[in-house]
Amino acid sequence: MKSERLLMAPGCGDCSRRAVLRGLGAAAVGALMLTGCQQGSSLPTATAASCGANQCIDLGDAANKDLVTTGGAMLFDIANDTIMVIRISDTQVIALSAICTHAGCSVDYSAGTQRLDCPCHGSQFSTDGKVVRGPANRALRVYAATLANNIITVTA
Repeated sequence: MKSERLLMAPGCGDCSRRAVLRGLGAAAVGALMLTGCQQGSSLPTATAASCGANQCIDLGDAANKDLVTTGGAMLFDIANDTIMVIRISDTQVIALSAICTHAGCSVDYSAGTQRLDCPCHGSQFSTDGKVVRGPANRALRVYAATLANNIITVTA
């Protein structure tokens, strides 16, 4: 197959269509590698506040409405982690690290499957943090969480 030469700026070495496309492909891969994993959770952020040594989420605050019903999940940040809080029943909540142990992307929660899914490379975790499907091979960190008097308390 004969490759055509493209009209390019002076000094362009091999300016065949194939060489240009190959260069664009390499540039795209390089850009992805430089930016790292930019995908992540689409969950909303909870309004959390310090309550002693813990973090508290007031369910009376309209900003935290996603945690009022079973299956709701929200995120909040602490110094060294992003925590996902999930309402698993009328009386129980759980809290886990929302950062995938494979490549550091933030995970999403699927209430239908009760799984935490990493959108970057497909890792999947159960609600107790254990790896269900790799490439991750380490469990998510689990935090103590309680629900009382319309307040979720997470021990971080």
